[in-house]
Amino acid sequence: MPTFLQAVDVPERCFLHEALLWVAFQRLPIALYNDENKEIREATENQDYEIDSPQGPLTEEECKRAGIPTDPHFIHLMDDSPSPVFRYRELEEKCGHEEAIRVIEEARHKEDEEYKRACTEWQRHYDRAVEYPASQIFVALRKGQLHASGRLLPSVVYDQAMASLKAEGRWAGELPLKEIPSSFWTLKGIHFESSSAQNDNEHYCHILVPSTDLLAAFPTEKQEVIVERIGDTFVLNESARNRPRASRGRPSYPWDRFHLEVAAVLLRNEFPGKKEALIQHFQSWFERELNIRPSRAAISEKLTPYYEKFVRGGGQKI
Repeated sequence: MPTFLQAVDVPERCFLHEALLWVAFQRLPIALYNDENKEIREATENQDYEIDSPQGPLTEEECKRAGIPTDPHFIHLMDDSPSPVFRYRELEEKCGHEEAIRVIEEARHKEDEEYKRACTEWQRHYDRAVEYPASQIFVALRKGQLHASGRLLPSVVYDQAMASLKAEGRWAGELPLKEIPSSFWTLKGIHFESSSAQNDNEHYCHILVPSTDLLAAFPTEKQEVIVERIGDTFVLNESARNRPRASRGRPSYPWDRFHLEVAAVLLRNEFPGKKEALIQHFQSWFERELNIRPSRAAISEKLTPYYEKFVRGGGQKI
């Protein structure tokens, strides 16, 4: 299937959190519109202090570009495997209603705990990936190279600000947007996840930066591709993209030790059902045992024959 490309609208302004995602992961802010055909970043209806990311969790490719494991939130979102609850009828026939409920609840609890642990572990990688981009954005804001505007809260203290707005029957989205002076910014006072910031005297939320200024201040590395146009749609020329290029050499890793470790995992019957979990396991193994970090793609390539035989192929573990 060819890769079809379509033009998208870039919003006039994007949230501070989206600015971080662009610099760290090259996620382009895309314009989204509400039922009244108003761009959501400019809408004021029902906007409390917190702002949800308009475009969801980081994708596998975005994480790969930053050299971190795939976002567990994305894996969870894309996972189409049946939940333990669908095994209820089978379990009820074997062990009765109460035992079936107990087994299902235990399985669900185990899944939830594993998901939470995966998210906590991944957050370490995410924090490390955004640390330098966050400092770059701070410097640009502090120097006035990147301008921002936000809604000035009636108090520096969050609880007091929210109580004041509630007493007046208002919400944060009704506050006017004000230009934030460059002297306002402190690195520790920026809260990218909520697109807010504060110092000793002022507290802004719903912070926005002009998209054109952001893209100009932080251009990213470009990769040449060949695109062909069909009407209003563009098609990526896959044959040109896959054309052999001059080899720059690939790092040599101790794959013999890797294969021995795979065999050990199989012998211990610890081979996970999901390939992504296996990739993350061996990324950690390389880092812990050999103090190196091969790319996710390299590990995935080496694991594919094992995964095909012992998981997809239904082969017996040795």
